Amino acid sequence: MKKTPLILLCGVVFVNLAGCPSAVYYHRDPARQIVVLDKREVSVVPLGNGRWEAYGGKQGGSSAEDLEKQKARQVEAIEKVTACRVTATEFPPQNNERRLLIQATVVCDPPTRR
Repeated sequence: MKKTPLILLCGVVFVNLAGCPSAVYYHRDPARQIVVLDKREVSVVPLGNGRWEAYGGKQGGSSAEDLEKQKARQVEAIEKVTACRVTATEFPPQNNERRLLIQATVVCDPPTRR
């Protein structure tokens, strides 16, 4: 067997994995923080400029109610990590058919004056 096709295949697989938001990506990110809510882990990673990603928190099932509970856990995890309020969320379309990944924008309220 020639080595060139195998090397090319390995390169394609690496590029695809490196560009995909996946559980592997989150486990390797040094900025990752884990929040446990309802006995489920949610990984939270900063994107910069008030943007964050959360991955996980799924309890099983794919009903609309299960997805809403998962999204609520992800939002709560981001708010716990940032100590800020989530103002907008989206499910990025790439490689996210099961909606395990959410991206959110946060706003940190200034301290109140007395």
